[in-house]
Amino acid sequence: MDNIFNSEVRVKVLALLYGVKYCEFNYLLKKLGTSPGNLWTHLKRLEKEGYVEVKKYPLKKGVRTIVKITEKGAEKFREYLNELLKLSGGEVS
Repeated sequence: MDNIFNSEVRVKVLALLYGVKYCEFNYLLKKLGTSPGNLWTHLKRLEKEGYVEVKKYPLKKGVRTIVKITEKGAEKFREYLNELLKLSGGEVS
């Protein structure tokens, strides 16, 4: 199994994104209850592996950061869920 899934934060990021496809950085921050630096570290790792895309959009005051799960990320997360469900006899379609 992919070592991306060795981190609880990365698994939760992928789980949140799997359901909504994309969201703002601040949404992830609130949902996960982690620090901005910690979240950035995990997002960069996920982005490097091709699981998510991170895009920044300038605003009048600050920047809006959008995080989106990629097809590869969704596929790998589905595989991860299926591996877990095989232990209990289930499967994700």
